[in-house]
Amino acid sequence: MSVTGQPVGIGLVGAGAYGDFCLAAFADVPEVRIAAICDTDAVRARHFAGLYGTPAYTKLEALLEDPAVEIVALNTPPFLHAAQGIDSLRAGKHLFCEKPLAMRIEEGEAMRAAAERAGVRLTVDYVMRSNPLWRAAAEIRASGVLGGLLHMDLANHAAGLSLPASHWFWDKAKSGGIWVEHGVHFFDAFAWVAGADGTITAAQAFVNGAGQEDRVEALARYGSAAAHFYHGFTHDGMSEQTTIRLAFERGDVTLWEWVPTLMEVDSVRPGLIDTVRSFLPGSVRVEEAPGGLMRLNARLTEGKSAVYRRCIQEGIRDLAGAVRNPGVPLRVTAEHGLASLRMAADAERLGRPR
Repeated sequence: MSVTGQPVGIGLVGAGAYGDFCLAAFADVPEVRIAAICDTDAVRARHFAGLYGTPAYTKLEALLEDPAVEIVALNTPPFLHAAQGIDSLRAGKHLFCEKPLAMRIEEGEAMRAAAERAGVRLTVDYVMRSNPLWRAAAEIRASGVLGGLLHMDLANHAAGLSLPASHWFWDKAKSGGIWVEHGVHFFDAFAWVAGADGTITAAQAFVNGAGQEDRVEALARYGSAAAHFYHGFTHDGMSEQTTIRLAFERGDVTLWEWVPTLMEVDSVRPGLIDTVRSFLPGSVRVEEAPGGLMRLNARLTEGKSAVYRRCIQEGIRDLAGAVRNPGVPLRVTAEHGLASLRMAADAERLGRPR
């Protein structure tokens, strides 16, 4: 709970399916309270307002005039983030922005400047930084227990087939494309794990028969670590899969699913087992691997949806704490959002289909 003892009021903008998920997550965080709902669909806005006992708005301007709203949780499509975010910040509201921070670097910089001028806090909902298994990977790298980080690889075969052709995701003018709308998550997560900013060195993109850019690939470096990213929105919800592999000098780490609930640490020397195990959350199993080495499996038993929900809650709790205690730094800042957006812009530019 905040130092004042009062929960921070949240006004959610964009009450679609993901907004619904966030509202349910926010409702179980004692540090905050849902103070207002805004959606251009009046029926949907009234529905959620009725569930949470708040005013319903169809225009952002009306929500920003509500004194009970201290944080704006922005869950609208990417092309709206800059204008709506800047309006919210100028109105003196703190901002919990769904990724990406903005579609263009100059927009993100304007959002950062607006927050600084208004003296309010701005964060991005980078859920990877709240996931216990991603955190374990970052701590293993920082500890040096497995030696230096050599290579990071992302293979993200996502459920693009579940998105209709009319969905805003496929319209680059609204989404920014795969790198901007989706890739920023992983650019940021790899920077966190590596402890270094990333640079894109090469990229390519593929367009399907419907004219949609549905596959992208890039190479990058984070300090002395090489990195590879692949996103393909070519699967359905049943067959999609995401794998993240981190190669160290004395072992390998694998995270399964884009919201990981399973982590494997392979090729570990027996003498390092207890040290490595101390970083792992959840249920941990140790087994022998070929060559006399060991494998550790860490599983979060509550399941993907519950882990995702907990990550959102940790992010909003972090912002609420910074709102009530201005000297407390945010774990995810506007600069983190900008750094990943710069990488996305470079990947988009270098990989533009020719």
